[in-house]
Amino acid sequence: MKYDHEIIRDLMPLCIDGIASEKSNAAVQEHIAECPACEKEWEQMKKTINTSENVPVPEDTKKYKETAKRVRKKNRWILLKVTLGTLVLALIIGYIGNFIDGARFTARGAAKQCIMEHSIDYYEDPIQAKNATPPQLTYIATIKSKDGKAAESYFLEHFPDDGETYVIAGNADRDDILRLGMWIGGGTSGGWAVKDCGISMTGGSFTYENGVKWFGTKAFYVTDKNVKKIEFVMDGQTYELTPDEKGFCAMGYEPYPEPVPDRYIVREGKATDENGKVLYTVQSVTETYGSSEFEHYDWVKASA
Repeated sequence: MKYDHEIIRDLMPLCIDGIASEKSNAAVQEHIAECPACEKEWEQMKKTINTSENVPVPEDTKKYKETAKRVRKKNRWILLKVTLGTLVLALIIGYIGNFIDGARFTARGAAKQCIMEHSIDYYEDPIQAKNATPPQLTYIATIKSKDGKAAESYFLEHFPDDGETYVIAGNADRDDILRLGMWIGGGTSGGWAVKDCGISMTGGSFTYENGVKWFGTKAFYVTDKNVKKIEFVMDGQTYELTPDEKGFCAMGYEPYPEPVPDRYIVREGKATDENGKVLYTVQSVTETYGSSEFEHYDWVKASA
């Protein structure tokens, strides 16, 4: 079968690319076997197509592509460093701002800061408070809430000018995300004078997380080294604590959504030695301040 030269030449690229049908291939081959002009076109077309598939990239084009690749990589790295640097700078500024505002990296540090700020309340006369020797704080222990967002840290607070020493607790929490995990002192609780009574009892409660949650502690500081166990009743339940080597023992509590007045007052208790002998009991005590009398519960040495 005879075909038009133009039709055969239109089929040639398809045959060379291998996508023509068997009949089209047969027609092209049959035609170029009889037509020298089309055969020459066929050979030239095969050479052109095969050559174009393997055209070497000019050297300057290679260099340009490599340079462009390095520039893009460098720009991405610069952008990453700028972004990370901005985040780090924001964190540093946040930490510095929080620190200046009274935040600290530990509950102990925040409580200490808070206690020192409130120590001025110890003196009735502002001039005396201004000229007084700063109190000396000795850290005892920290009691944290179950969720780890609230804590009471206990210290011995000694006032050198009059020789008085108190067991005092400073509370702190870190529930606000803007605090960047730092602790904020919320106030002080407790503040019982350490006397030769053998046992000082303190404790308190406070709210955190915008007042939704609250946390409290009950703590004992023992100066009588013979005391090995403290048993007390609070809110109808009996608890036992063992003083550590510093003479301190405490427990945290958070069973109710809000604090209830007088629920956590200790009205019953006893302290015993290693043989179970009762050395102290909790009793109602009346004290006089000026012309006023008030009743509270305290540890009293048991009769021999």
